[in-house]
Amino acid sequence: MNAADQASMALQLAEWVDRIFGEADPANYERFRRFDGICGPNEVTLLRLIEVFERPSVTLSRYSDQFLDQAVWDLSTQAFHAVYDPAIDWIVSARFIRSFKTLFRELYAARCRPVLGHCGEKGSPLNMSCYMWWDFDCWSPAPDPLSHNPHDSVLLESMRSILSIPHIACKESALHGLGHWHQAQSATVDAILDSFLASEHDLPEGLREYALNARRGYVE
Repeated sequence: MNAADQASMALQLAEWVDRIFGEADPANYERFRRFDGICGPNEVTLLRLIEVFERPSVTLSRYSDQFLDQAVWDLSTQAFHAVYDPAIDWIVSARFIRSFKTLFRELYAARCRPVLGHCGEKGSPLNMSCYMWWDFDCWSPAPDPLSHNPHDSVLLESMRSILSIPHIACKESALHGLGHWHQAQSATVDAILDSFLASEHDLPEGLREYALNARRGYVE
């Protein structure tokens, strides 16, 4: 374990969370310095984020929507990239990805307004990172068969799980991701979307149309 990892682990979880998700001025690019030494793209950070994402109703309850949203965007530029690091235990990376369902169910579904981002409807500050989650540069869909492509396999599993959350912003987010994965994994994406469309009979028209567009790989 290097010095940065030791520094991160030396912090109590509550202090680490406060450093990462607490107040940071979105207009100040020096905000990234709050990550220095405690939040690199490494296994220690993924383990910390797992602790946070698996019980966000507790770990993130004291932070505003604005600062949570900014922290998520900042994490996507560096820390989230660790899921593709072959040096990191795959069990850790997979658990991190699977923690997204709890994050969406307990944070985004609880705090986001039931609006559609692709229609330009105004939501809370958290609606934007909810909608754009799968558009972050840290995710990299690949055309390899899922039997040899564990990252996409678990990422698609996570999208399928989030699609089942009874909140239109969460469903839209999962559809957004599936649309982006369509070119690389069309058969699996089509199967997920066909099952969704067959089972959801009361979807708002804008969301149903978005699901049909995702099935063509056409999402914004």
